[in-house]
Amino acid sequence: MREIAWEVGKKFPAPLTVDYIAVCMVHPGLGHVHWHIGEKTLAGARMKESVSEGARLVVRIHDVTDIIFDGSNSHTWFDLDVGAREGNYYFENTRPARNYIAEMGLRNPDGSFHPLLRSNTAYFGHNRRAGRYSTEGLFGGGMLDMTFPVENIFDAPVYERMNRELAGIERKEPLHIAVLLPGSCQEPGVSGRVDSFIRNLSAGLGKFRVSAAVFSPRTREFKTTGRKAWTERMRRISKRLCDELAGAHGQAPFDLIHCHDWCPSQAALAASGRLKIPLVLSLHSTEYDRKGTAGMDDVSDLICSWERKAVHGAALVIVPHESARAQVIDMYGGSPEKVVIIPDVLNEEPRDVSEEPSAIQYRLNLPPDVPVVLFAGEMSHAAGADLLVDALPTVCRNHGTAHFVFAGDGPLKGELEERARRAGISGRCRFIGHVSHRDFMHVLLSSDFVVIPARTWQDEALARMAIEHGRPVLTTHQAGINCVVHGETGLVTFDNPGSIVWGIQEMLFNPLRDNMLQAAARKSAGRGTSLDNAAVQHYMYYEIVLRGGGHA
Repeated sequence: MREIAWEVGKKFPAPLTVDYIAVCMVHPGLGHVHWHIGEKTLAGARMKESVSEGARLVVRIHDVTDIIFDGSNSHTWFDLDVGAREGNYYFENTRPARNYIAEMGLRNPDGSFHPLLRSNTAYFGHNRRAGRYSTEGLFGGGMLDMTFPVENIFDAPVYERMNRELAGIERKEPLHIAVLLPGSCQEPGVSGRVDSFIRNLSAGLGKFRVSAAVFSPRTREFKTTGRKAWTERMRRISKRLCDELAGAHGQAPFDLIHCHDWCPSQAALAASGRLKIPLVLSLHSTEYDRKGTAGMDDVSDLICSWERKAVHGAALVIVPHESARAQVIDMYGGSPEKVVIIPDVLNEEPRDVSEEPSAIQYRLNLPPDVPVVLFAGEMSHAAGADLLVDALPTVCRNHGTAHFVFAGDGPLKGELEERARRAGISGRCRFIGHVSHRDFMHVLLSSDFVVIPARTWQDEALARMAIEHGRPVLTTHQAGINCVVHGETGLVTFDNPGSIVWGIQEMLFNPLRDNMLQAAARKSAGRGTSLDNAAVQHYMYYEIVLRGGGHA
């Protein structure tokens, strides 16, 4: 549509009938102004006493950041000597994060200015991608009568699937489910993270009009004293939990029961049969996962039998990964069509580096709010370090603020530093040599993208690390780095300076925002699944189970 509109506009230009001037940002270093002023307007202006005979038609660009502009109080201004009544003009901007207004008027030989037209205010942003990414969005309607906020717009495919699967379902009352927690039967560290995920998931289901009542078996005081005593204790815990759930059902009926892991499974099966409502079972791990073949004993055998019984009694079984699904099908005889995968969204371990790049930028004397490009590797002919340095004079001429960091050492390091000095770009380059892993991670996180301009095959570790942290990668075909997908996670060029110039400028002026934001969002959301993603899949399967009369 954009191409068609462009062709139509060229062949059938709209006639200009009104006086106007407009200014806009092409990118933070380049602005565009276009205008039209009628002959009568211009002739009338030249008749005024304040306009001299030799006055020239100019466009004046005003910096009006943080002020109410009255025509004379701009921070700075400069003139574009255009001369024509209509046209357009591109101008350079060296001050990012500023607001600009364009005025068209007549400038007298003594420098006095008589304004005729004034434009809108245009904001010119920072000459780099923002350090913070917003992935929030809004799900609106479709085949479902629902509108709710979403935390990650890259989860759109799962919402589209929900729309298709649940088309035609009309539910006037909220879905009411009983959620049975695994209690403290799991390993202590894992149990806490799974328990936290289940509670967060249950709360997150609220946006889909699902209310969850949470029940937990009281097992903290229980200590194993042999299989018989242990079995009797678990029987009493299950009966008490089943009675508690049935009592709550009498007050506010449940549509289904969702049992998590083996510990409350006997109570869940009993309650499902007693209340005639379907059961959904989540196995976050199996006893085989927890114990392994060598660690199995009589109690483990009993737990396996309960897991098997719960699998066969449930309308749907949810597991976090493919290996667990294979175990449920092969070892427990679960029906493949009712075993589905929804990854757990567990809290990640604290990262070993800070996301705040200011400290390393200060140490490297890098100006704030400028794009930073990183080369990391051996300063050698094979790694293509010289190709990058050869490309930089052109890049630096076309992009006024980008800086380049070279991490690593090698036979060409001294020569490349001298070449950068002779080319007049040493002030834009930082050769930092070998650094510790922690310092390197700070450098990586402070950079906008990574360049691997190799002439021969290179290891993929650096590229994978960069992509994992949401940084696109510019590499060459000759490097053989398959994890860089051209146009998605980076760009792939050829091993010559001209091609590398193109790639760097494309990354600087047209950064791969959408796809790299997606990579960053997936990283922050647990490597592929956000809590919203898990919640919408649970809601979808709940409705499918209920629509099927208790069968997935």
